[in-house]
Parts: sequence; C-alpha cells; structure tokens
Amino acid sequence: MWITESYDPNACSIGWRNNWLESWTWEEYKEQKEKFWDQIVLVDMINHPILDSVTISNELFDPSNKPKWTVFALYCHSGWSSWYIQMQITPQLPMYKFVNIAGGIMSY
Repeated sequence: MWITESYDPNACSIGWRNNWLESWTWEEYKEQKEKFWDQIVLVDMINHPILDSVTISNELFDPSNKPKWTVFALYCHSGWSSWYIQMQITPQLPMYKFVNIAGGIMSY
C-alpha cells in the first residue's frame, strides 16, 4: 500500500473544504430551505434545537425514513464537529447529501 493512496490530497489544500465537502452559511441554508423546503433536514448535533431542527439519531438516516434526495444540513456549536461528522458519514451514506453549516449555532 502506498501512503499517497490512503488520504485525499485535497485535505491539505488551502481551500480543502470547498474541494470535497459542501458547507453553507445560515443565509445560504435559509435560501435553500425556501426553495427546497421538503428536501432539506436541519440536524441538531448538540442538543440545542432551533426552529425546524431535528435531533441527530440513527433513525434519522434510515433509508426507509427519508428519500434518496434528502439533504441533511448539520450544525453544532462552531461548525467543526458537524464538519467532522459530515466527513465521516458522507461516504457511508452516499444516497444522501450532507452539508455543514459554517460557523455552527454561534452564527445563527
């Protein structure tokens, strides 16, 4: 095994987040929610629910509960934990789209 095959080289790029993981500001989230209201689920990862959010759970990502076109917008305190979860679950659940809310709840 070659070490260069075990990681994504974009992870070291200055613009690495934008290269392979999507993130939205709260304003972008609101714009997208207005356009595609039934397709976007706002996911509370820190037990600080805000309007229209759903607490993270295993059942939330069950394919029998949500259609394949569902977009999960993840938020935490700062945006870092939700980015980390986004990075971990995106490859595991390729039928869904995951978006990190930049700045987390502190920017709400």
